[in-house]
Amino acid sequence: MHTPNHLLSPEVAILGGAVAATLIGVAIAKARRTSLADKLPLVGVMGAFVFAAQMLNFSFGDMGFSGHLIGAVLLAAMLGKWVGFLTLSGVLTLQALLFADGGIMALGWNIVNMAAVGSLVVYPLIFEPMTKHHHSAGRLFGAGFLTSMVAVVVGAVCLTIETSLSGTGLPMGEFWGFMLPSHIAIGIGEGVITGLVLALVAARWPALLECNSQRTKALRTDHKSAIAVFALSALFLGGVSMAASENPDGLEWSIEQSLQGGEPLAVEQIQRKADALQASLAVAPDYEGDYTGLLATAGILLVAWVGSGSKKRGKE
Repeated sequence: MHTPNHLLSPEVAILGGAVAATLIGVAIAKARRTSLADKLPLVGVMGAFVFAAQMLNFSFGDMGFSGHLIGAVLLAAMLGKWVGFLTLSGVLTLQALLFADGGIMALGWNIVNMAAVGSLVVYPLIFEPMTKHHHSAGRLFGAGFLTSMVAVVVGAVCLTIETSLSGTGLPMGEFWGFMLPSHIAIGIGEGVITGLVLALVAARWPALLECNSQRTKALRTDHKSAIAVFALSALFLGGVSMAASENPDGLEWSIEQSLQGGEPLAVEQIQRKADALQASLAVAPDYEGDYTGLLATAGILLVAWVGSGSKKRGKE
């Protein structure tokens, strides 16, 4: 669901940037009021995990499209909604600048649609009430599944509205008709993955879950085993990302299906300049290279390790 530059008009893109910047500013202020330093190792490893997982598209077979984990609900459940939002915003920014994944003009709305909708809107409306008094693995699976599925669908609806307001030439009736069913399917996949990961954490490291933070505050220690598991999982996902489905993702597929037999999308000069800027900045456009995913994931983990170590030494 990484929106490319050519789907948004400059005016709509500027509005998205302003909304995203405002939310990031609020999130930073909120995060500073929490014990963020204690979460830094987990923030780094979960950011790397989601980054790697997003490169591994899973296929929907004969339907012709693929999907990937977004991770907003997972990050919110592990890190808290504000820190989770900031972590995913950082992942999306890194993807746009270094790998040309998602348009640089569209970065604001990509942050809103994929990070803010899941972490700041759907998570507090569904996940928090469902897990307020019950923290079993089964309850975490159900809450993670439902919240993630709704977040993906709502994000897809937002994207479709933004595209409609941009007037970029897509036949909107057809676009809506392909976006909704494809992202309901992707949302189910997202829900299953998120639910399983949260159920595992609830069974093995319940104190890491934000919904358990008060109940198990005395148990909150340095969960090195959990961090190691997520770090190794991130490296594994980064390593096998070359085996990702070659089918277009749900957004690309919806655009292709909507334009069949019609006129191609009109691309304005400013959108072409944005594409050219991204091409000049990207170190590996579309993650080209067999080991790009693994190297990028390892780099994020290394930066996170160095950063958390420096923070710890500074506190001492």
